Amino acid sequence: MVYLAQTFPFFYLCLRVLFFALIASPALAQVGNVGETAAQKENSPSMVVDDQSVNRSLVPLALEAPETSLEKKKSPEGKLSTVSSTITPQEAVCDNYWLVSTRRSVQTIHDKSRGPWHLDVSQANSSGASNTSNVNQLSAQLIPGVPVCIFTHGSFVTMKSHSQQACRAFQRIRRASGNAPLQMIFFTWPSDGPYTHIPQVDVSVRGKRAEFNGFHLATLISSIPESCPVTLIGHSHGARASLAAMQLGAGGSVQGHSYTRSLGQRRLRLVLAAGALDHDWLNPGQRYGLALNRVECFLNLINQNDLPLAFYPLHRPFARRAVATSGLTARDTATLGWNAAKVRQVDVTNRLGSAHNWPNYYDDPQILANIVPYLVSY
Repeated sequence: MVYLAQTFPFFYLCLRVLFFALIASPALAQVGNVGETAAQKENSPSMVVDDQSVNRSLVPLALEAPETSLEKKKSPEGKLSTVSSTITPQEAVCDNYWLVSTRRSVQTIHDKSRGPWHLDVSQANSSGASNTSNVNQLSAQLIPGVPVCIFTHGSFVTMKSHSQQACRAFQRIRRASGNAPLQMIFFTWPSDGPYTHIPQVDVSVRGKRAEFNGFHLATLISSIPESCPVTLIGHSHGARASLAAMQLGAGGSVQGHSYTRSLGQRRLRLVLAAGALDHDWLNPGQRYGLALNRVECFLNLINQNDLPLAFYPLHRPFARRAVATSGLTARDTATLGWNAAKVRQVDVTNRLGSAHNWPNYYDDPQILANIVPYLVSY
């Protein structure tokens, strides 16, 4: 289909109009029915994993913690370094979580009338009730040594829906982790407006805006105590913000600019769900070619039937398939070199079907069983 679209411009145009008119707006807006219930999903086939490419034979999924947290791993120089299997922080029950917003902050460096660099912070409890806070209070209240998870949402998400989903996701993740010590931050950026009402333009603008928010996300990470290991979860376009922050933390540039502060020596992990980016952008020399240098392990959740992302290659000329639908291919893995050992890919197609939205991921107990070890097993 992609070949025909590229060969016959009229057919290409028709596909784009069909996609954005009938699929993109309602699907990417993340509204409506979130899909099957957890009980229904329990009766569906088990997930499968393929650490090379989803196009090759798939083997039964084994639920396990990230290898880099439990075993010895090789450094780029070939030497073995030991990574602690489990931290033993002070007894702590993390009943609260934080909402960090950049919706009132600058969204482009090139606008001379841009607003201030600012992070709005509020602290919420498990029932969703929140109080205004700030970055300094967040940094002071985080418990040293306890893992921190930062979730970043995708496009077309309002502040209200983000707050509601944050409360539900926090409850689900706490339950799935057995109430293991875990501190959670839900990062939100202006992904819902204003609109031009030209779907191609609106989607493209949000992709670039999500990437720019990598600067704000890097600032947030820098404010976290360095003894706290951090796992980034990026959904859809939120994957670009997470990768941009890692690209900047590794000394690279994003949109022609670099990050002047340091992320320190803190431990960092990465989880992508419904990642809306080209599958080869993590390769050396590509858009986020340095990002994996900064993380110790990377989980990529693959849904080959993700409906909005099925048309991802049509959003611009010469675009590749999305990393969420194709996964990192065998060629990508070979190109990554020693970073390939950090990658684990889990196929969740049989759990999600054509679903794209974040609630479909955290409402599924088997998907959470694969995500949670990346959050708590340090």
